[in-house]
Amino acid sequence: MIEPVSYRSRARLDLLEQFVWFGEHASVEIAERFFTAVDETCARLVHYPQSGVPHISGVGSLEGVRKSKVRGFPPFLIFYLPRAGGIDLIRVLHGARDLDAILAEAE
Repeated sequence: MIEPVSYRSRARLDLLEQFVWFGEHASVEIAERFFTAVDETCARLVHYPQSGVPHISGVGSLEGVRKSKVRGFPPFLIFYLPRAGGIDLIRVLHGARDLDAILAEAE
């Protein structure tokens, strides 16, 4: 059985890095809330994959990528590809970063 949310390796690393950052600069409770918020946002996207906004960029490899704010953590964006039965989670990034440059990097 295919999982409804597949995590690319870079998305897993993004989540781990953010968890550590929140743990060091805020609290473990906030870090755990962030993980929960990402899970809940992904669950919503599995049911409504077209609800995210298309990510428009000049990078061909990003064609079809959509983005959605992490509920409760609006500066953070989930980048994903809708697929049959779920989503492919590509990255989880803070919106103030150079998103196109980061997303264009090879995984």
